[in-house]
Amino acid sequence: MINRALFKQSCKANWVKWLSVTVATCAMLAIVIVVLGSLSINDIRNSLKEVFTQADQQAELKEDIIDSYDLYLTTVEGSHQIVLVLEVGKIFDSYEEAKKGTDGSEEQKAAIREVIASKAAAQFAPMLEGTGFNETVLKMALTNFLKQADADRDAAQASLTSLMLKKILPGQIAEAAKEQKLSEGATEEEAALAAEQAGELATTAVKDYVNQTATSDYDLSLFEQNAKAQVNQMMYDQVFNMQIEQNVEEKDAKLNAVAVKVISDNAISTYQIWQEAYSEDGVLTSDEKATARAEATKSISDQIPENVGVALEELGDMDVYGLIIGSIFYRIAGLLLPMVFVIMTANGLLAGQVDSGSMAYVLSTPTKRRTVCVTQMAYLLFSLFAMFALLTVVSVISVWAVGGNNFAINFAEILQFNLGAFLTMFAIAGFCFMCSAIFNRTKYSLSIGGGLTIFSLVCTILGLFGSNVVPSAMRITQMNFFNYLSVITLFDTTDILMGSMAWLWKFGILLGIGIVTFIVGIFRFDKKDLPL
Repeated sequence: MINRALFKQSCKANWVKWLSVTVATCAMLAIVIVVLGSLSINDIRNSLKEVFTQADQQAELKEDIIDSYDLYLTTVEGSHQIVLVLEVGKIFDSYEEAKKGTDGSEEQKAAIREVIASKAAAQFAPMLEGTGFNETVLKMALTNFLKQADADRDAAQASLTSLMLKKILPGQIAEAAKEQKLSEGATEEEAALAAEQAGELATTAVKDYVNQTATSDYDLSLFEQNAKAQVNQMMYDQVFNMQIEQNVEEKDAKLNAVAVKVISDNAISTYQIWQEAYSEDGVLTSDEKATARAEATKSISDQIPENVGVALEELGDMDVYGLIIGSIFYRIAGLLLPMVFVIMTANGLLAGQVDSGSMAYVLSTPTKRRTVCVTQMAYLLFSLFAMFALLTVVSVISVWAVGGNNFAINFAEILQFNLGAFLTMFAIAGFCFMCSAIFNRTKYSLSIGGGLTIFSLVCTILGLFGSNVVPSAMRITQMNFFNYLSVITLFDTTDILMGSMAWLWKFGILLGIGIVTFIVGIFRFDKKDLPL
């Protein structure tokens, strides 16, 4: 089916074009890869991305800090509410009142303590359910504290209040913190750590409440600076201890802990200022409190205009190497010269020879039309295959030279790019060859085959500005329409870079287009009338 002499003639007639196009395309690709490999484009991109990542991490840290600050104040307020509910002082008032009607003997006071302790234990035990502070234990504790009240009522009352608060709130708050973390998808270990930290902070808040109210009237605002100091120190200790466990130098661990402490102090101060701004008569509604919290935890991305923030985030996430090598070179620049070669060669293999009359000499020999057509097709495919085989070798060597797998685009992706480029040119070559087989005049073959091929490339260039590989700040969404007018759209480098397998069926379509157009061209040339 292949005429060797005709094949050699085609090689001889087109080798200069083939060599020029191949060398130029390979040189362009090598230069692009080497230049990109020597630049720090990704370092700049990563730095920009890191700014937003750190800002978001700081915002999350601030939220945790303010959570802890609010937890401390909530514990204090809860302590006061529990004291009001329990009315611990009434127990001692009852004891003092009952003692007045006795002769003051130890036996009578003991009997009174037994009765009052039993009643109070039965009253307060349900409030302490789940704390391990059951009615029997509570009765014994109350009896003991009432006995101490004979010597110093204030000290006994303060001790009982402190004990009951420590049993009620910290455990409940720790359990609530654990449940919340688990509901957010945290592991058991993370939830347990959060519960431990919440319990420790609540215990500190209870101690501060007991100490403060022992010397002054209750006022929640008096605890705000205590809360700030406790949370700042807690953040410092957590970071410092974590860094030491990670074998960080003590000096560096201290500096890192101080940096977090500064963030904590600023976050709480900002939160307090916004609360003051939104409060009326010192009272904050839940919405006002949420607004103050949102203002205090804003990150950089929250403070800049939304469109600008989105654009900067996209720039930080943008794959510059994929854009330049995948979308610009392999789908546009790297196809331009091969397209010129295919248009000129496909036209010259059939239509050009028919138009010039040289086809008459070829067919005057005992060579069938189909043999001529298949031979010319074989040459066109062979030249394309050799061109992209050499391009593949050059691309692999270039990637290896600039760092191999450390390069932003790995060997597997480069091979898939070259396969996609070859299949794209295979489809285009089939179309140009079909036009050359259908038309007897060069002007028609070039106009249809070459014109639509260049039109497809131009549409790809225009469609690039509407595709997702271009950041939204530069993207013109309406331009994506041009991608639907180009066969090159089936060569989707984005799928390859994302690890998606969608490129397989798209490459299959390109292969199918090439096969069908070559077959149509062969049958059309074999059956048509030739002006010989």
